[in-house]
Amino acid sequence: MPGPDAGLTPPEWVGIDGVDYRRVVLCFLFRGSDSDSDSDRDGHGGRQVLLGLKRTGFGAGRVVALGGKIDGRETAREAAVREVEEESGIALVPTEVHAAGTITWRFPAQPAWNMAASLFTAEAGRAVAVSCEEIEPRWYGVGAIPWQDMWQDAPHWVPTVLAGRPVHARFVIAADNESVAGAVVD
Repeated sequence: MPGPDAGLTPPEWVGIDGVDYRRVVLCFLFRGSDSDSDSDRDGHGGRQVLLGLKRTGFGAGRVVALGGKIDGRETAREAAVREVEEESGIALVPTEVHAAGTITWRFPAQPAWNMAASLFTAEAGRAVAVSCEEIEPRWYGVGAIPWQDMWQDAPHWVPTVLAGRPVHARFVIAADNESVAGAVVD
């Protein structure tokens, strides 16, 4: 991980207020419509979002949004399109992927985990998600999100994205690398 004295920061990292963050993307894919039966609690019918059980790497065992690191000099949107296809098999049209905000996570006990995320949303239509080695994608009703299986910061900001509003947030994660020690959500 680059430090403040590292000179040139690689394009995969960004310095914000003197702290280095790995540049990442998260993309929320939706299907269905709000006019469908959102009261269906088992996630069938109504508006749905594609999340995935992380099988390997950072966050293994948690339900997460699709996404990952920005590679080299690709744009955040390009990274979102690539990551969604790698993790679900769904090919998105870049012009139909919409910015949905930004989030930083600072891990004082594990600075190599610091991340600055660009958030995106897209409509998936009738696309079928397929599993890969890293992620097991699954559609969830927007009213049936498995909060207990997600990172502890998720309830602070994911509902805003699910409601179709942009979110800008900053999180400081506690020394246990799980609990939220501080949060600012706009």
